[in-house]
Amino acid sequence: MLHSFLIVFSLVFIFPFLWMVCNSMKVREEMVGENFRLLPETPHVVRQTPYFDENEFGAIGAPEGIPAAVWCAVLPEFKAGIFSRLEKWRPCISGEIIPFDIKKRNLEPYKTAMTNGIIKMISARISDSARNIAANEVRKAENVGALSEEAIQTGKAAVLKDMKKLLNDEVMQEVFNRSYRRICLGDVKVMSGHRVRKAESVKGWCVNSDNAVLCRRKYNGTAYQMARIDYSKGDELLVSFVPEITDINDIDRIYVSFRSDASWARVYFEVVKNGKLYRTSDVVNLYNHDWTEVDLRWNKGNEKSFDRGSYYSLKEVGDVPGGGNKFDVRLRIERSNLLTAWWDKALRNYRIVFRDIPFARYIMTSLSLCIINIILAVFSCTFVAYAFARLEWPGRDLFFGLMVATMMVPSQVVMLPNFLINRQLGFYNSLVPLWLYSAFGSAFFIFLLRQFMKTIPKSLEEAAMMDGCGFLGIYWHVMLPLVKPTIATIAIYTFTGSWNNFMGPLIYVNDESLFPLALGLFKFNLVSGSDTGLMMAGSFMMTLPVIILFFFAQKYFIQGITLTGTKG
Repeated sequence: MLHSFLIVFSLVFIFPFLWMVCNSMKVREEMVGENFRLLPETPHVVRQTPYFDENEFGAIGAPEGIPAAVWCAVLPEFKAGIFSRLEKWRPCISGEIIPFDIKKRNLEPYKTAMTNGIIKMISARISDSARNIAANEVRKAENVGALSEEAIQTGKAAVLKDMKKLLNDEVMQEVFNRSYRRICLGDVKVMSGHRVRKAESVKGWCVNSDNAVLCRRKYNGTAYQMARIDYSKGDELLVSFVPEITDINDIDRIYVSFRSDASWARVYFEVVKNGKLYRTSDVVNLYNHDWTEVDLRWNKGNEKSFDRGSYYSLKEVGDVPGGGNKFDVRLRIERSNLLTAWWDKALRNYRIVFRDIPFARYIMTSLSLCIINIILAVFSCTFVAYAFARLEWPGRDLFFGLMVATMMVPSQVVMLPNFLINRQLGFYNSLVPLWLYSAFGSAFFIFLLRQFMKTIPKSLEEAAMMDGCGFLGIYWHVMLPLVKPTIATIAIYTFTGSWNNFMGPLIYVNDESLFPLALGLFKFNLVSGSDTGLMMAGSFMMTLPVIILFFFAQKYFIQGITLTGTKG
């Protein structure tokens, strides 16, 4: 019974940590609306593209205000009407009708995706009058004592009539656009100096593989090309764009726009420039179904910007065989299997965090502050506690009482005076205020150490004095070894306090190059559009060192809290 009780409470306390880990593996679309759930969705791996995503609209449930009995009666007849409409309707992409015959092809995913989407969209638009009629009829029948077929049919007629009015080509086209997944290749732009211009090409994008073809499309006057890929003929696809540019040596950035198909395929960008082949080392996954413009650069620069535009570094991988074109842009698309897709999904947010912000620099800054604070706090607190516990000097108890009284002063009261003092001393916008106060000790830690040291037998101190030790010798050779558990507790508390310190850096530090991890994640959250998945990835990496420290140091932590010293 006791073990079951402990297991249940362990699961309760570990749930927030598991929730954070699971959310760190989700994309933005999984964190909003009705799509939200604890575990991340399984990546969609396909054998060919374009394809229809049957899970775009989720499960079909009874709309709010409509009784379940009425909704169950409505669904079969409305689905039959949708099937009949789909037999005659032809979808359009950018004004062009898709050339396929539903009767001659196995398009069950198409029918399923369209049916679920239409029902989901129309059910949300049912009028209040139809909902009230259905609800009132059922309520009247239940008040009489039984739900009659007549009440269900009356409610069904009102709801079905309203839904049939809402079923039109605009709704069907909207559902089609949301569930039809496709890879599209758009414009290529180059940047010379501070001028961005569109790169023109006679052929546009060209396929260099046998497993795909490109179809030209146009939307709002902008041309693009849609890729039809059959991965059964090869798991890799290479497309290239050869722009008509003469001043290629001045190009330092390239912008490529494309649309993903949510298949979690891997994309690598390649650029040929003067016979040299450059490639992105970072993995780009086709995880969503939106248009994206990727920024390719030869040099990121030494500084890390908080600009949320995606940019990838191009690194030289060798010479192009035969020389090739003087300048061209390539996309290498590799199909992912389920295991690779899961791996990429689990690491995606972490890769973005490390790419978009100087995360390693934040970690090193926080670790440096933790080490300095621990060293200063341990030295100052043990030294002062030794003086209060073992040395006799005038006013000792009075000064100890004054020191303990400072624990009752709220930190908010001294926040402004401390800031003014540090600014006058020239410590503003530096890391000095974040470690300087540890050199003067902590009242709570000194109190903890003093109470521990007072329990150490006097005979140990007298024996050390007989061996020739002075006060400093006794402090170093006798006291410190005996208070190791308490020192470990102080080190753990100091580490967690310094590692999680947010208010101090927010007040004293203004230079982003000096940000510790807590403040860096806060700034990243402000400029990332509050992407919960990215913040959970950053928060997990910030929490992990504290958890690891606790597991390795829990023995000393418990000893420091429970032990009262050696009894004489």
